Amino acid sequence: MTKRNRTAFTQQQLKTLESNFFKCKYSIGQERKTLAESLDLTEIQVKVWFQNRRTKERRWNKSLE
Repeated sequence: MTKRNRTAFTQQQLKTLESNFFKCKYSIGQERKTLAESLDLTEIQVKVWFQNRRTKERRWNKSLE
C-alpha cells in the first residue's frame, strides 16, 4: 500500500468547492461526479474535501458556543 500525496487545490477549485458547499453541505452521486470532472479532480478528492469542510465548520461552530 502506497501513501497518496496531499492534494493542493487551486484557488479556483477552492472557490467552486466552497460555493457548492454553501448551497448544500453534502455532495453525492452524479452531482459529485460532475463537480469532480469540472474541477479535474477525482470523486474521492471531492468527497474527502466535503468531509473535511463539514468537520471544520462543526469545530468553528463549537468554538463560538
